[in-house]
Amino acid sequence: MSFSSKSKNELARIRTEGKCCNRAELSGIIRVSGALELGGFQKMNLRITTENPAVARLIFILLKKTYQIHTEVIMKENKILNKHHLYEIFIEKANDILLDLEILNLSEGSMVINDDMPNALLKKSCCKKAYLRGIYLGGGSLSAPEKSYHLELITHNDFYANRLVTFINTHFDLTAKVTPRKKNYIVYVKESEKIVDFLNIIGAHHTLLEYENVRIIKQMRNNVNRVVNCETANMNKTVEAAYEQMSQIHYLEATVGIESLPEKLQEVAYLRMDNPEASLKELSELMNPPVGKSGVNHRLKKIMKIATDLQLKGGKI
Repeated sequence: MSFSSKSKNELARIRTEGKCCNRAELSGIIRVSGALELGGFQKMNLRITTENPAVARLIFILLKKTYQIHTEVIMKENKILNKHHLYEIFIEKANDILLDLEILNLSEGSMVINDDMPNALLKKSCCKKAYLRGIYLGGGSLSAPEKSYHLELITHNDFYANRLVTFINTHFDLTAKVTPRKKNYIVYVKESEKIVDFLNIIGAHHTLLEYENVRIIKQMRNNVNRVVNCETANMNKTVEAAYEQMSQIHYLEATVGIESLPEKLQEVAYLRMDNPEASLKELSELMNPPVGKSGVNHRLKKIMKIATDLQLKGGKI
């Protein structure tokens, strides 16, 4: 089961007692997953569709608790995706509900779609959270943290999407952004810490814990990989440097002999030949008496310079 499904199943089990929160949550769900249909003069029907049966059951319960409406949940085949069922709730003559939830507004005696936030429903902190939970239940998705950190809320209106971003960032500081995609507008959050905050705000606490566990393990693996990569890079540099040093020492041995070098340089040259994979630190500890790492490096550089100068002179001192 995906993280989106897990989180929605968890959220759909939340039951708020306050009618204000029920209205806010229902308004959020309908805003992103509802469709309005003309049912005659000044009559609007409402059709709510979801792929999640737990969300469909929650909508049924919210409608019954808030408006004493007994509806049916109809299961249909999803012809578009061809792999999930669709669950549909249809309400005939839903004007009063749509006006109460601020999906519609009255303007000069006519009903118009409200593209703004339902501000009258969002006066309390608990209602703001319930509304955001409804938006997620109706049109949200959450990527598995093993793959990427990405949370989306799908909306259908440019103005509303930007108002939703302002609402989320003003009240919850989640650094949400909006981007167009085909005919929709996607409000998204990409920072893992902010996604965790979002899950906490809407009440998906079990999903949050699972998400955090995966995120921590992923972060630990990334840290280990970075350390390994760093150590591998350093090891490669050590091997490459040692190979170059060995090459130059062998050149000196074949031309003028290592014995021609000063005594201190001879000791380092022989140690390097006997310990081709040793680091500078390890070579310094093998010196008798021990010499600092910088001292060993200085002597090897001298040997390299002598060999280079000798090569420029054609192998003659």
